[in-house]
Amino acid sequence: MRIEVLSDQPAAQLRGTDAAIARSQNRAAEHAQAVDALRRRQRASRRWWQLGRWLQHALELQALARQAPAVDTAAFHKRAQQQAGVNAEERLTYDLQRSLPGDWTLFRGYANRRGEVDHLLVGPFGVWAIEVKGRGVRVHVNGDEWRFEKFDRYGNRVETGALADRRGRSWGRQVSEIAGDLEKFLRSRGTHVRVHTAVVVMHDRAGVGTCHGLGVDALSIGTPYLLQQIHRLAENLDRSTQDKIVNLVRRDHRFHATRRPGHRG
Repeated sequence: MRIEVLSDQPAAQLRGTDAAIARSQNRAAEHAQAVDALRRRQRASRRWWQLGRWLQHALELQALARQAPAVDTAAFHKRAQQQAGVNAEERLTYDLQRSLPGDWTLFRGYANRRGEVDHLLVGPFGVWAIEVKGRGVRVHVNGDEWRFEKFDRYGNRVETGALADRRGRSWGRQVSEIAGDLEKFLRSRGTHVRVHTAVVVMHDRAGVGTCHGLGVDALSIGTPYLLQQIHRLAENLDRSTQDKIVNLVRRDHRFHATRRPGHRG
């Protein structure tokens, strides 16, 4: 299988968070050094005729203590989530590469006006837009409402909430909108194919709960069910059609990437 990286946004976001954490840690280290230097100066002014200087240093230490940089614990939580997402994408890429033959093409980070999808798969069995998640949660679907339950290692439920992107779109609607837009673009260029949709959760503690009105072709924990659906819903695309789709995907991504502020392909 051929792998082509169009955009590596998750890794870029992780690098950005790492840089922010490093800056925060540097500020904390600089503050600690300033406090230590001031304390040494205060200890050097302990004689009775230096009382005024000692008091001045004490006041400066109090002021410096109030300026101590706050530890951003949320940044470490954010980094853990981003790292899980990057790991999930890498695991899925590895599994697909091992399971599908060499006449498939996997695009990573395809984007159009509806957003960016993690994986776009083009091969003899069709076209698949795949959103990859790395969360250890139980997924529940009721139409366009996607929700999760999170359990601790003892089976106690510790968290619930919505599964949505920053635009408020459910995981299913997110990938469906991007796939639908790509499908229209391909059709406008004379290629009438269906773009199948999948949400894949790559986590050992993930699971599927209740599902009604799924709205995507596959909700898969790990890759086995995804691969089953790829074979079950297989279309027959000849080599020339695949090559045409691959070239159109590159072209469409380049067009939209240049129009997205701050986006790096």
